[in-house]
Amino acid sequence: MATQTLTQQSISATPVTRRSYVDTAKTAQASVHDAIPAAWRLPENIISAASPGRGGIKVVDIPRTCGLLNKEQLEITEQTATELVARMTAGHLSSVQVTEAFCIRAAVAHQLTNCLTEFFPEEALATAAALDAHLLETGQPMGALHGLPVCIKDMYDVKGHRTTMAFVGWYDNIATQDSAIVRILRAQGAVIHCKTTMPQTGMMLESTSWLWGRTSNPFNTALVPGGSSGGDGALIAMKGSPIAPSSDIGGSIRVPAAYNGLYSLKPSADRIPRGGLKSPAPGNISIKVSCGPQAHSVADVKMFTKVINAYPNAKFEANVVPMPWRELSTPKHKLSFGLWETDGVVQPHPPIRRALRETAQKLIVAGHQVIPIKLPFDCWENLVVTRKLFFQTGAEEVKTILSTAGEPMKPGVKFALETFNTRPLTIKELFACNTQQTKYKAQMAEFWSGTAGNTSTGRPIDAILGPVSAAVGARHDVPGYCGYTSVWNILDYPAGTIPLKNFKVDETKDPKDVGYEPTTFGPYDRMVHEMCKVPKS
Repeated sequence: MATQTLTQQSISATPVTRRSYVDTAKTAQASVHDAIPAAWRLPENIISAASPGRGGIKVVDIPRTCGLLNKEQLEITEQTATELVARMTAGHLSSVQVTEAFCIRAAVAHQLTNCLTEFFPEEALATAAALDAHLLETGQPMGALHGLPVCIKDMYDVKGHRTTMAFVGWYDNIATQDSAIVRILRAQGAVIHCKTTMPQTGMMLESTSWLWGRTSNPFNTALVPGGSSGGDGALIAMKGSPIAPSSDIGGSIRVPAAYNGLYSLKPSADRIPRGGLKSPAPGNISIKVSCGPQAHSVADVKMFTKVINAYPNAKFEANVVPMPWRELSTPKHKLSFGLWETDGVVQPHPPIRRALRETAQKLIVAGHQVIPIKLPFDCWENLVVTRKLFFQTGAEEVKTILSTAGEPMKPGVKFALETFNTRPLTIKELFACNTQQTKYKAQMAEFWSGTAGNTSTGRPIDAILGPVSAAVGARHDVPGYCGYTSVWNILDYPAGTIPLKNFKVDETKDPKDVGYEPTTFGPYDRMVHEMCKVPKS
């Protein structure tokens, strides 16, 4: 049987028939609420207290205390993806048990953070039952993810469900086939139980849209969960899903992971199949979107990335590099790290700088070397080029989609377009930007090789430590700065996040930079500086 290959170019969205975008949004949000069984609904007083408009509260622990999950279900949902797969494969847990537990917790998570766009527990439980039957009949798991519930970001096609990219004009777009990632996951025994929120356009570091509303951070609902994979980040932090195949073109995997205390990996773009991944501008290939996991452990990130790696999954999409997975042992020799504390454009908040220094010190104590570095190019210029390559047509595709439903552009999207004077590029200008991108890659490669002259090992540095975000957290409707993440997208370098689980912001150790004078490259440094509020101990 021939295997169909999906490409981004083959995917088109069906415009919604013209009606009020407000009415469509009400219908959309009600559809998610109505999909939650009555037995899984929280009391209204708990839900209203979590509303961002009421002031921020911590909701991440409510699933443990709300009474909707029994002791066994809480125990199941507190385990990592790796642990769950091992227990299901051994027959100690059934996929139905695990799926039901995560469906209940996902329902609770959505009611508290508004993180879902689609919820289909009956479909998920039917899949789980089939997997249990397969294991019972054959004695073999379906695959490396046997029975594992997995949430899917709104921009991935899941057959029979909506793919909207948070555009009202795409609300009626029902996928007729699974995206490449979903096909891979199903083949390996994963159970898809929901789809998650993202911002309008997918180009904001928060997750808000007219269609699905605002997603909140489960650790403080007055703060954003990051974006564009913010629904994934919030849901996984709430343990309504153990893992997700998020996507990233400027920080969309890493910022949500950082804001929600998760591990993540953004591989180089062509390592992971991305066919069936929606985009307003699929012909824009200067900076490619990357697909990778957010999860609760390094082991989970490794397991998941190995499963979705382009080899042997290149049959699902032509535009990937079918490079085999390589198992590498932990190095026994001394390692060298570059410490990148600031890009010279936006000063990271004091706790972030302290976290980097403390991490560096721990590496030194462990016998490794850490050397300060600066990137070999102007980081503001790099960001300007990146933004031009993001919107080569002046965001005309986005504006056209918005116009189909009379949908206003979200303020955060408008702010970014205006800040970088976004307009259609001429062919000459586009060629110049692509040439500059190539130059950045050459400069970075030369710089990295040259670090061998500064290390005691005589080898180039093994990795770079740096901020994911300039801000510890961000309030809703405050434009985010992506310079610390998008630089690795224009270079197409792999990058990830590692949470510091025991790190706490401290009033004494992290005083605000009172005398600091923000840079004037753009508006972001002053905004980030004024956002900094160190809590009293």
